[in-house]
Amino acid sequence: MQQVNAATLAEFILISYPDKNITPMKLQKLAYYAKVWSLVAGRPCTDALFERWEYGPVNRPIFFSYKEFSKQPIPAPATPSQQHIADEDAELLKFILDHYVNHSAVALSAMTHKEKPWKETPPDQVISDQAIQDYYSTLSFAKNFQGKSWKEGTYYVLKTNSWYSFTMDMSEEEAETYASYPSYENYLERRKKSDLSVQRFMQKIF
Repeated sequence: MQQVNAATLAEFILISYPDKNITPMKLQKLAYYAKVWSLVAGRPCTDALFERWEYGPVNRPIFFSYKEFSKQPIPAPATPSQQHIADEDAELLKFILDHYVNHSAVALSAMTHKEKPWKETPPDQVISDQAIQDYYSTLSFAKNFQGKSWKEGTYYVLKTNSWYSFTMDMSEEEAETYASYPSYENYLERRKKSDLSVQRFMQKIF
């Protein structure tokens, strides 16, 4: 993957998800996780540096580019950057970002606060690539990139707060049955069926 700068990565996120109410804080966290998992995948997408700030990892160029929006959603850029992201690389980035983009800025910030790279980096210092590799490579989601493409073989779920909430009342053995699927396509198919079941249930109630 050809690395892009912070500005190009931010624009890619905003253009890819124009209806996801991406505020400056949410944009920072999405850009951070794009860097994290592309690094773990061995295909680092950006040379952007992220520092430990109070509300999570922050890239300074992105911060100053979008600070005027404060807590408001940022509109997708009308004129994209001149830097190009190849289709294959864009596909990987969207695979990563799809796991985070539906979470709020506050939820994403809370996630980073529970993870060692942010917790163990001194305030206002850069979170190192080594710290990122050492921590995130140990998580089950990293198995999607180990010796294979994320499109191939077993898919391992990203264990966010939503996953833990879903499995909270299950036994450890039962919860683990929802930690992986035969493929990513299978996971998406089952999730779609689950969402439809919830919608039908809600319609019956109301």
